Amino acid sequence: MPSHLWPPDVPFQRLVLSPENPCQYCAGDLRICDHRHRDIQVFGGRLHLVCRLGQCKKDLCPMRHRTVSPESEMGIAPPRLLVGWEPFAWIGHRRLAKDWRVAQIRDELHDSYQVELSVDSIEHYIARYQAMLAAQAQDPLMLAEAYRGSAGVILSIDGLQPEKGHETLYVVRELTCKRVWFAVPLISGAAAEVARLLVQAKEWAQRLDKPVLAWVSDKQDAFVTGIAELFPDVPHRYCANHFLRDAARPMLDVDCHAKVQMRRKVRGLREIERATLTTLRGETSEEPEHPEAPTGSLAPPTMPSTTQVAPPRASLVLDYCSAVRGVLNDDQGGPIHPPGVRMAEALQEIRASLARIIAAPRADHDRTPFRRLAACIDRGLHCVAEALATVREYAVKMAEVAACLDPANGEAKDRLALFENLARAFHNATDPVIVHMGKTMASFLPGLFVGAEIPGIPFDNLDLERAFRRPKGHQRHLHGHAHTGSKLVEEGPTLLPALDAHQRHPDLFKPEELAPHYLAQPPPCQKDAVHRRTIMRKARSPKQRPVLLASLEARFFEAC
Repeated sequence: MPSHLWPPDVPFQRLVLSPENPCQYCAGDLRICDHRHRDIQVFGGRLHLVCRLGQCKKDLCPMRHRTVSPESEMGIAPPRLLVGWEPFAWIGHRRLAKDWRVAQIRDELHDSYQVELSVDSIEHYIARYQAMLAAQAQDPLMLAEAYRGSAGVILSIDGLQPEKGHETLYVVRELTCKRVWFAVPLISGAAAEVARLLVQAKEWAQRLDKPVLAWVSDKQDAFVTGIAELFPDVPHRYCANHFLRDAARPMLDVDCHAKVQMRRKVRGLREIERATLTTLRGETSEEPEHPEAPTGSLAPPTMPSTTQVAPPRASLVLDYCSAVRGVLNDDQGGPIHPPGVRMAEALQEIRASLARIIAAPRADHDRTPFRRLAACIDRGLHCVAEALATVREYAVKMAEVAACLDPANGEAKDRLALFENLARAFHNATDPVIVHMGKTMASFLPGLFVGAEIPGIPFDNLDLERAFRRPKGHQRHLHGHAHTGSKLVEEGPTLLPALDAHQRHPDLFKPEELAPHYLAQPPPCQKDAVHRRTIMRKARSPKQRPVLLASLEARFFEAC
């Protein structure tokens, strides 16, 4: 039975394919023993492939019972799919490189190329394409060619976790050629689990016959102990950004509390906007009626309409309120420029602009809304002035620490000496926030300055997070500001190498590049992650939970 039933009026172009080569064992001629019919969609129409299947004519040939297919079929379409290579590569390219939605891909195929595919088929093709591209990117021969001129490899490892309690996607990247080597979702981040990834990275480096020049990671215990055990003589550099975030955590807590208080005190925006909108709706003017259409004209008669004429000052008040609301919703920042300080500085700029409007020598404008808005900002800034002054002092010290880590500020030994002096001074301070900075500096000291003599060693390990700002970056924020999407973790073993491959190859992949890997499948760890996610979803559903539990109990009794 065919896998797809086409409408009877769909036209197809018939194409007959025959085996091109003789018997591979005895080089004898082939006889046609059967035909395989296949319907596929390509750009420009539909094809009905008639593949003539051959067998060796010689009775004494050991391969006489082996059926041979036409090799040219592989150059037209992937096996067991309803589309040719060009639509197949186009679908994967639009999804991974252009970040198109599945519905958008389906509509574009229908409108521009007359290719009819369901949503399920497109999702299936994307998964197949993703697995092929990951296999192509991780092919040993291609990796050997890519690292032919490299003196060694610099490896990094980091994890992405959707939320607490979810499994984490651990990714190993190579930083000299900026390639994702592999990714594995793990339920537990224990040292024994992470060690398996480090062993795999060591095997890859040995297969490439390249020495590991350095490792870069955060100061997670599993990373520190595992790398020290498996790579005893390899420098292990700690990520500078992770260090700054750990050192500034108490300061950022104070800043976060001040930011929340500032948002609470900047009240009254809604009342100002409501009053302004009431003014706008009340100040309307009727447009003059349109003249009647001349006799014989086909234009329809028009009715008098009422339009709102927005006073410039009223719309200006709304714009200022929107500017304040945009600042209050901003949570960007970091250890050097904390979010609360950024928010206060932005509000001060808006307050200064309002002050210039209020003080302008114009007597014909009512500036009461601007004064009310300025009072709202003043209340918010006044309540956190003391706390933010302290945060600014901490931020200055963090800037001094960050300057010691920047390679642009001098030799490593000079920066190391300055860093040690700051750590001792902070450790002997009386302020607990400063003391925490000093303790964190002493804890990270063994790994912040190692490997400075190695060319190409990065300042931090944020390349993985930066990679998610490229296509598919929205999944990095799917569960909130600082979380990654669970689907990205599940499909990470094939998705990350495929995304990385498209960064190096922005155009469509050709059939000869994908065809050698048409049998590629997602690794077992990805299938297990998808299976676990399915069970988690069913367990959350009141309707599916009893069915899930019944099936689990049945499996138990079957195994007994």
